[in-house]
Amino acid sequence: MRIGATKGFKQPRAAVLACYRDPARYEAVLQGLGAHVARTAGPPRMAWACVMIWRGERRVFEIETVETTLDQTIKIVMTSALALAEITLDFRDLPDGGCRITGCAELTARTIAAKLALQSLRLVRGKAENRLERFITAMGRP
Repeated sequence: MRIGATKGFKQPRAAVLACYRDPARYEAVLQGLGAHVARTAGPPRMAWACVMIWRGERRVFEIETVETTLDQTIKIVMTSALALAEITLDFRDLPDGGCRITGCAELTARTIAAKLALQSLRLVRGKAENRLERFITAMGRP
């Protein structure tokens, strides 16, 4: 399943990118979502081992980020036993000096249960896109 979201920021692209390059920012945002996070690799290619309780179950997943195009594109890969999520974030300058991030997430289920969960997400696509936009906003906020 593919979802997308766009968010504009008043800060220049360099300031927003600095947030996305900061491992502590990822940790704070993930902890705010209820995850326990342990950094396994530092910049420029960052990675974390994470654990979260979701629907009463302990979920283990890994996150890796890499800037695939310097000052323009960051890719975030989230891997778990249930699913794989690849999020590509493109950073563009706005005429007023701000920055726009366009995010595209490709979600791939790995189990039957995850396939059913993705199928139900398709029914509420707007909710999934809203979550992606909230993540983009939380990461890029000054």
